[in-house]
Amino acid sequence: MHPYYARNRAIPPEWRYKIMSVRLEGKTLLINRQHYTFDKKLGKGAFGAVYAARRYSDGAPVAIKVISLASQKDSLALQNAESALTEIEMAKRLTRTSRHIIHMYDFDFHQTGLSFIVMELGQQDLEKYLSQRLALEPADRKFIWRQLVDIAGALDSQQIVHRDIKPQNLIIFPGGIVKLGDLGIAKQAFHDKTGPTGTPLYSAPEVTRYKPMVVLTTAADVWSWGAVLYRMTYMQHPHYDPPCYYPLENQRLTSDRYLNDVLRRTLVLSPEKRPTPSWLAKHPYTNT
Repeated sequence: MHPYYARNRAIPPEWRYKIMSVRLEGKTLLINRQHYTFDKKLGKGAFGAVYAARRYSDGAPVAIKVISLASQKDSLALQNAESALTEIEMAKRLTRTSRHIIHMYDFDFHQTGLSFIVMELGQQDLEKYLSQRLALEPADRKFIWRQLVDIAGALDSQQIVHRDIKPQNLIIFPGGIVKLGDLGIAKQAFHDKTGPTGTPLYSAPEVTRYKPMVVLTTAADVWSWGAVLYRMTYMQHPHYDPPCYYPLENQRLTSDRYLNDVLRRTLVLSPEKRPTPSWLAKHPYTNT
């Protein structure tokens, strides 16, 4: 079944059971007329797991996200299906505007209640990259930051709120190219009311702190971009304690006044006081 037709259809009865454990390592599966051999699991998130794999026909390396649509509750199954569909649709739109969005190669729904999204395989995520270092060179930090600002502009141009931007969702490719993955909970700005989602500290306070029917705007992601920059600057996780741009654990405030200004303006608890992605793109820290 083509996924774009799934939105208004009930989950088939045979999918309405709960898959407790699925071991895919070493298995070869047919995904939309192509065979893929699964290697190791790369990570696990709220909506599924990601595996390194190879296309059987030519050995090309890929990443495959596996999402379980099976559930004892139809509502959860539909939620997981929506997550898969959202990721495909958002990626298709965003890759037209930025080269820093992971490409989706293929997708399929399986009768076992699993969905598969085949995508580019990177080297590692930004969190792993940072955890291997005691500090990040200023030039390396700025090189990554400029790419993040490009992603921010792409999301803003499509009025998309990602809601869960964090180092684990930013994938590093050869040459230091950074791409955004995991678009499963992204939503259209201004048109979606939501409960709590995202990842504490990296997601904006209005995303993680439950307030009934909160309408999110692109300002939510601006906090997240500042939080990632904070992580790259101080090599520690951000926080919600004002002033939020100050480092903890007896570290000194950065001497780079432009960098400090970006952190000071983005890590603000009130979304109305945060700058826009366009402001980030024009800021001296990004351009000098």
